[in-house]
Formats: sequence, structure tokens, C-alpha cells
Amino acid sequence: MLRWIIPAIFAGILALLPALPLAWVAPHFVSSDVEALAPDMRFSGTIWNGRVTGLPYIQSANFNLSPLSRVADIEAGNGRNYIAGRMRASEATNVKLRADLASFPFTDGRLQGLQGDITATLDEVSYDKAGCLSATGRARTDVLQRNGGSIQWTGPELNGPLRCEDGALIADLSGEDAQQSVSALIRLVPDGSYRADITVRTSRAEADAVLPLFGFSRVGQDFKLTEQGRWR
Repeated sequence: MLRWIIPAIFAGILALLPALPLAWVAPHFVSSDVEALAPDMRFSGTIWNGRVTGLPYIQSANFNLSPLSRVADIEAGNGRNYIAGRMRASEATNVKLRADLASFPFTDGRLQGLQGDITATLDEVSYDKAGCLSATGRARTDVLQRNGGSIQWTGPELNGPLRCEDGALIADLSGEDAQQSVSALIRLVPDGSYRADITVRTSRAEADAVLPLFGFSRVGQDFKLTEQGRWR
């Protein structure tokens, strides 16, 4: 008799799994760091088709999990800030991201009220516990074009490739117009720190008055700035 009953019990449990509420399961797997970042986080739906609300900046996220292929399709955002892609345990593909800088509460007074956005597409990115292993994609930002009225200086749109280096995600951006060229090497480290090395070469007269206000130093024909801090 037991040889029939036990398989029947397991079959019944497996049949119920797709309807298991996410709110029952997810809180047991959320780390304290995540709870601190999103104290109002709430879960709804099931463990296969769920929704998370109360997330900072993006507000909510929907996901569809395929247990056999171990793939999760994720769409998150509120229009101003969003991220979407296909996620696996150690890889993500077809990732699209947008961040509206005006929606972020920068503590640095030089950055408060900044306009513009950052967009990125990642065809693929692989990672492990130590950080980023490899990445193929591109990023762009119009922040230098959008803030001429507030900082009395405009620059070109920046774009360039994304890659991984020593666990960090690297954006190697550049752009130019008729009077100037700008390059920005931005390093995002898994521990939450970042470094940005920016070089501006310009013939515009107002640059000498404006760029030093934002921390740039003149080095020969160039203005250079290195910023370090935390991105989360």
C-alpha cells in the first residue's frame, strides 16, 4: 500500500507548488541588506509568476520563472527607471536598463537637480559571488547635453562599450562635438563603490570658469576629474 500512497503524496505536493504564494516563501530568502534598502517591500502572486512592490526607484517588479530551464524573465520599473532581462543563476541576457538621474536623491550638492538619463543594453553578462566575469553591451548618457542651463556648460552625448574587469562592471564612454571631446571611464564594484575618471578637452571659454566648480583640474590642454564614492 505504501508504495502507492507515498508517490501519490509527492505528486500532490508537486501539483501544488505552482500555486505556492510568493509571500509565504520570499521573506525567508531576503537578506538583511535587501530589507534595509527596501523596508516596504511586499510580495504577491506565486513563486512562478510573482510581483514585488515597494522597491526603491523602480517601485515594482514582475517575474516569470521557468523551473525546468531555471530561467526568470524580469520586468521592473515605473517608466522613469526600469530594468528588464532574462536571468539565470550565473548569467543574464537581453538586459535593458534606464535610470532617470533627476529621480535620485543625490547627497552631493553639485549633483542635486541633475537632468538626463543613463541607458544600457547588455546582450549578455556572466557573474559569480565575486562579481562580474564577462559582459557584452553598450551604455549612453545625455547628462552633459541636458544641464547647460544650470551649469552654464554643455557637452556631447557619451556612449561606449561595457565590459568586466576584476569583478567590476566597466563603462568606457566617450563623445565629441565641434568644440570639445569627453571621455569617462566608470567602474562599478560589487561592494557598492564606484570610481569615475573623466577627461574633457574643450576650446569653449566658459569651461575655465565652470568645470573647476565641479572638481575638475586643468592638466595641460585637458580638464581632469576623478570621483570615488558609493553607488548603493
